[in-house]
Amino acid sequence: MIALAAAGAGFGLAVFALIWRLVAPQPSALVQLGRYDAQHRAGFTTLPGPAGRDAPSGSLARTGAWLAVALERRGVLLTGLRRDLALTGHSLEWALGRKLLAGLAGFTLVAGTAVIVQVLTRWTLPAGTPVLLAAATGVGFSFLTDLEARRLANVRRREFRRALGAYLDLVALEMAGSAAPNEALPNAARVGTGWPLALLRDTLWRATLSGTDPWQALTDLGERIGIGELRDLGTLVRLVGRDGARVRATLTARAATMRRRELADAEGRAGEKEQSMRLAQVLIGFGFITFISYPAIVAVLML
Repeated sequence: MIALAAAGAGFGLAVFALIWRLVAPQPSALVQLGRYDAQHRAGFTTLPGPAGRDAPSGSLARTGAWLAVALERRGVLLTGLRRDLALTGHSLEWALGRKLLAGLAGFTLVAGTAVIVQVLTRWTLPAGTPVLLAAATGVGFSFLTDLEARRLANVRRREFRRALGAYLDLVALEMAGSAAPNEALPNAARVGTGWPLALLRDTLWRATLSGTDPWQALTDLGERIGIGELRDLGTLVRLVGRDGARVRATLTARAATMRRRELADAEGRAGEKEQSMRLAQVLIGFGFITFISYPAIVAVLML
């Protein structure tokens, strides 16, 4: 019995250590802003994520780097995960190391539980079943990192699209005041203080230093972070040429389209929440009716 208690305590401690390693502490907003400013002054070539997380280090980073190189050699680029990580402030090496750690945690959890159940209950499972269940659980746990990155990236994309519509209106206003596109783009990005406009300022600043066309830089940014509206915008502007009036009309039309789409998405999310509330009300009503009718039903059954 003492040996089983010690084994259970060790297993619980191992699971707790894995969970503690997976769930990293969230830095405060001031710390995130300081890290972003430090990256901007240092002139990092990587995309500074709005979350401002630290670069991975230690064995987790080395394992993730090894996995990234191995997958890239086999043609597995993980483009979708890279786009999501570009908005969450994490690197691919960190994500792959976390995926591996989560998979090991799931495998260890199921395998340890199966061993303890067999020892305590003397219940023998079919050969190979615990290993298959543990492997399937480990694979499922490894995708938790992808789901978390996708969820956070979708939130960031909604924030970016909301700011992008206002930014395009500001650019059109700057151009209406006889400003050239190369001047209107950075001037409009200096108005706001949120992370989407800070990211646009950083992209345009790097494009100016490297001599890249700003519209091409914005197109590359939209491709890198998965914002289709920004990617298509650069293509449309290059198609209409250098005519200021046509560029301004294109920007205004695109901003109006984005506002209508945002309104439709907001109405759709509101409709989903309304349906959820209705379902909750139905369940509450059903539970109340069951609570009231329970004594009568029991009395009838006892006759």
